[in-house]
Amino acid sequence: MQPIRLLAALLPFLILPTAAEAAGRYFAPAQESASAAIAADSAGGLHAAHTGYDGETGDFVYYSACTASCENAGNWRSVTLPLADPQILQVAVTPDGRPRLMIGSSTYVSGASTLFTYAECDTACTEAANWTLVPVANKADGTFGNIFLYRIPQHSFAVDGEGRPWFAYTDANYGAEPDHYGTFVTTCAADCTDPENWTETNVAVRLPERYTTEYWDQVALAVTPDGRPRLLGKVYPLDEEGNQIENGEGLFYYECDAGCDTRTNWRRTRIIDTGSGSYPNPGWDLEVLPDGRPRAAFFTGSSMLQPSLDNSLLYLWCDSACDKDANWYGHGLTAKGDGESPDLALTASGAPRLVFLGGYGDLGYLACDIDCESDKGQWSLALQDSTDAAAADRPTALPYTCDAELWHGLIPRLAVAGDKPWFAYDLVVEARCLYKEFGEPEITYQFHELWRGARLSWGDGTLVPPPSGASATSLRR
Repeated sequence: MQPIRLLAALLPFLILPTAAEAAGRYFAPAQESASAAIAADSAGGLHAAHTGYDGETGDFVYYSACTASCENAGNWRSVTLPLADPQILQVAVTPDGRPRLMIGSSTYVSGASTLFTYAECDTACTEAANWTLVPVANKADGTFGNIFLYRIPQHSFAVDGEGRPWFAYTDANYGAEPDHYGTFVTTCAADCTDPENWTETNVAVRLPERYTTEYWDQVALAVTPDGRPRLLGKVYPLDEEGNQIENGEGLFYYECDAGCDTRTNWRRTRIIDTGSGSYPNPGWDLEVLPDGRPRAAFFTGSSMLQPSLDNSLLYLWCDSACDKDANWYGHGLTAKGDGESPDLALTASGAPRLVFLGGYGDLGYLACDIDCESDKGQWSLALQDSTDAAAADRPTALPYTCDAELWHGLIPRLAVAGDKPWFAYDLVVEARCLYKEFGEPEITYQFHELWRGARLSWGDGTLVPPPSGASATSLRR
């Protein structure tokens, strides 16, 4: 990969005022909800979804749509779709405006712990009878597989220019017959409400006779309009003989142009190391221009080979021969610590838009229209929705043994309707609660989650200017 330039540190979100023009509201303030997702159609309409989270709503998915003036809650129409224990979902829209969902839910069948259900509707989609939900895949999660379930956003579901759905996931199911290990790209060409019409390809190197499988993490998927899949993920690569490639793990880009049901037709390159850590967690997203050129957002972990890139948000791009690392370029965008859980969207003209979490859990937004794929890109940074504003919209009573509350955002998503950005994300409030055991002199405390809600945000956030007199620093891998 080419040298990455890192912008000078920007003002931390913590000291910023609440956004003046931006606004927001909860999709369902009277109940708990989670996994907010949003997508826009070509006519500028919005399609949003979230799951229930508490006891009364825990077995439902909620879909809502708006065609115009979506700032007004009265212009949204919604429908409730029953599904046992939905946990995480993604929304996509066909070129002609038909919504599609991919929903992950709990299951306990044949060694699997997560069931993936595809949902589609073609007309009058705020009527439950017009939706069809079918299971299309399942996977087994590792011992700690669900620790970050509501913390790491999913970017693994998309539709192509013909409206065909695509989905990517990892699995390590020893209980299935035969064993189901690897990273799978699954798709359907027609009649997708019939599970038999879905096919899948394992793109990970796997040698069953040696009990060896290439390990992937956080696979992101994008598909060109003409149906050519692209992947981005952390890979611990193996060679064709199943041997670990020394010092080879990192962020890999995969592409396939034809015969994609055969693993060897996929090409790959290592772009950069990912770093490590959990709080904050490294993460990435992938999108493609109409001509297929890839664009990516990448929040680095700690202990990067370039120490100055630790916990930074990078914009990555490639314009030709993208299976060669020398053709990838990148630019740093935020202060250290700002940029977790990035979600990337492109305007109709290919201009990048990014939503992410600031170091204190606020919602940040980046936009660029000029020289974006260069060291001279003119990026604007805004505080889109502060946790203070989100907390004020939905005050939460503290238990009498608790003396402090902490609000923070999770798994943000971005949709661009026309040139207008819309945001969906989760808000969680936790409380510090004090305990004193009988006969013990010391008071202890624990943080407990009190409430979780899916939230919608829109409008112009508060712009954050970079410090004056600062210049970018040239860095190398």
